[in-house]
Amino acid sequence: MGYIGKDIIHQGCGLPLKAELVWDSIPHSVRKGIKKAERNGVKIRKVAGTPKDIKVLVDIWYDPEDPNMPTQLTDQEFMFIAEHEGKPIGAVILLPVGNHLFLNNLAGSHDGKKLHIQDFLLWHCVKYFETSRFRYIDVGVSYRPSLYKFFTKWKIEAYPIIFNAPDIKVIINDYPFAPLLYQNDVDVKDWEKGYQAISDITGIKELTFVPGEEYAKNICGEGNNDYTLQFPNLPKDKPCYVNLEKIFNVQFGTIVFGKSISDQEMWNQYGCLDVFKRRFILSIIRDNIKYLDSIIAKREENYNILKEYFAYEAIEAVEKYNADNNIKSYYYFKHERNNRYHEVLDNFDIKHVYIPEEETIGLPIHQNLTKWQLEYIYGTFRGVLNLCSEWTHTDVYGEYTSN
Repeated sequence: MGYIGKDIIHQGCGLPLKAELVWDSIPHSVRKGIKKAERNGVKIRKVAGTPKDIKVLVDIWYDPEDPNMPTQLTDQEFMFIAEHEGKPIGAVILLPVGNHLFLNNLAGSHDGKKLHIQDFLLWHCVKYFETSRFRYIDVGVSYRPSLYKFFTKWKIEAYPIIFNAPDIKVIINDYPFAPLLYQNDVDVKDWEKGYQAISDITGIKELTFVPGEEYAKNICGEGNNDYTLQFPNLPKDKPCYVNLEKIFNVQFGTIVFGKSISDQEMWNQYGCLDVFKRRFILSIIRDNIKYLDSIIAKREENYNILKEYFAYEAIEAVEKYNADNNIKSYYYFKHERNNRYHEVLDNFDIKHVYIPEEETIGLPIHQNLTKWQLEYIYGTFRGVLNLCSEWTHTDVYGEYTSN
């Protein structure tokens, strides 16, 4: 098996089904080639994609033994054959994927290439589907310079895409703790002021620090007592807890509200007293709780960035937040390929939430994620959406042309 890369972010090529926009955007050389095909009387006809039709494509395809070549199309898939003087000189196959058409195959014979037949076929498809339910043609992406050069002639819109996880992974967590922002020189002298800062913003005086969420659940008892996403608007009539790790740049810590537990009781009854973590984490909170509004705003911004990316595929966010939530933690969406996408995210070491019975995934949006990382996350989804991600690698290459 030869080298397979595809583990670096790339730009896919989207071709919107708007003829006027496309004509004004494609290079002059492409428009000139299209006009040449028209002058020479090239005809294009839609075919059913029968084995006989597919044979026309196979005969001009660069690899006649390509295992990824369709054998027959369904009535929901599309094929066009271009002819000149009664002879086939080119063919294209488009497969529906959600709101777009995937360019599965596009080929021209030796004579067809003289008439710029591949460009002519794409232009025909833009006009043919302009009033259809589809929004654009996914011309695709290639890591081969000569092929990608052709694709980019038709790149009116671009999207990020990556297929394979690299050996050195871009690990993306769903908690905001970032080692590069880690504080180890915190002044813990007045750590109690961390309690005071939390009390001031919530209006609750009875507070207890515990090392992690599992201990808070035990202390609060039965029921759903996790009010992390409602922070700082918390109930005053019952015990609850807020996981600081889900909001702030800290490795440890959960605050139990409505209970003021002594160190002796924490040690003897609950077995989770950690004085040093308490001093350290509450000192960080003391200095950083003033940035809570900025944290909330940044998460909202990141949420909207992913929302805009997925809107390109007409995928809407699944609302998992109620009116009481003050802080967003994930961008949730539903898609028929989310079972596969869940596996890909695991392979990329991108932390997420997966609800299989709902085909729903939640992607991280915390405040320490950069726009580049959000693009990377969306790029992994586009890799799943691209049908060639399921193809068999053949080790057969066309002639390499350097740029």
